Amino acid sequence: MNKYFYRIIACSVFLFSPLVQVHAQDSLSPVEQQREKIMETTTLRKTADNLRQNNGLSDEEKGYMFRFKMRKMMQEKMRQSGESIWGWEPTEWQKTLPAITVLDKGVTKAYNFTELIEADGYLCPGSARAYKALKVALPLLYKEATPVKGDFKITHGAALCTSLVYDFFMQGYTDKKFLELDTTIKEKRITIERLSTGKKVTVVFPPSEIRGHDKIAAEAGDAILRSQEGQYLTIHVEKR
Repeated sequence: MNKYFYRIIACSVFLFSPLVQVHAQDSLSPVEQQREKIMETTTLRKTADNLRQNNGLSDEEKGYMFRFKMRKMMQEKMRQSGESIWGWEPTEWQKTLPAITVLDKGVTKAYNFTELIEADGYLCPGSARAYKALKVALPLLYKEATPVKGDFKITHGAALCTSLVYDFFMQGYTDKKFLELDTTIKEKRITIERLSTGKKVTVVFPPSEIRGHDKIAAEAGDAILRSQEGQYLTIHVEKR
């Protein structure tokens, strides 16, 4: 187990950190850059140790959660630098997509399409499914009312891009009661439940092997955004 996790750490430090540092560390002195690199490595090692000691997670879940935390750290560095190593920009049509509006402790918050996708860094099938499920399910669960954070739960399968979007969207509500990763889900489906009523909406997407952050992934993500029920999209509504 130790070798498994520290192998991931080595890959993350040597493959990902240099890419981010090109943008995020230009303004830092060599000493500051070295100090930040040491801190990142220490953080990753602590994360791996904590996951390794968590007997409630399977090896698959531990590996997934480590990769998620590594990607989240990388995305945060890019946000701080104001740049992206991916170079993604929404199309004019995508800029017209509606924001996802929710109530959080009585305050209305609107998450626009671009900022949700930028939580992952690029439009791809995983990030597109995350947005599309919210856009489809929440109106069905709340009709004319504004969805309330703390009153709905999102369950999805293993997809890092989906996890990153939902981790950003569900800030303050990321424990399993409100946001659950279910690694047993192998289909491309996302379920959102309104906790106060027990009503569930499951959005099922077609299988896709497209991964990565490139033009092909962006085109596949755009196709998901344009899909409608009965056309590359299936919606199941379950009432208590």
